[in-house]
Amino acid sequence: MRVQKLLLLMITAAITAILLFVGIINYIGNLDKETPSTAIFFLGVTGAFSVYFHFKTKEIYPFAEFDSKLEELSKKYWALHVSFGCTLLILGIYATISWLKNPKEVDLIAIPIFVTLLAIWTLLDTYFLNKFIVSHKQRLERREEIDNIKGTTDES
Repeated sequence: MRVQKLLLLMITAAITAILLFVGIINYIGNLDKETPSTAIFFLGVTGAFSVYFHFKTKEIYPFAEFDSKLEELSKKYWALHVSFGCTLLILGIYATISWLKNPKEVDLIAIPIFVTLLAIWTLLDTYFLNKFIVSHKQRLERREEIDNIKGTTDES
């Protein structure tokens, strides 16, 4: 599980670096034309927050340790990470549909499929991470309740 998280972190970092670089070059080169440079740059920025999110949450894996409290990550990072995944999903589906309408080169379908799969992987990782954190908090609360009950009976 930890290898999966590190792999996702590296892929997201590489894609983010490419998006930010292409977004900046596209913006500088086409200041007078209408281009999707802001969308590319936005995707790069959300990707940077996604990399930060992966970096901060990699310590939680492999979902086995329930003894200590988890470091809380701000909801804005969760939201930006999910927005990165959703944007990648929309972009991947749109590119796949566009390719299916006009399939010229067979090689080019690999890119939209990869982007779509990366988006699904990112969103599923977030879903399972959130599910684990909720379960972890519930277990800690139950453990504290049991410890409190034990503590009151020992004092009597």
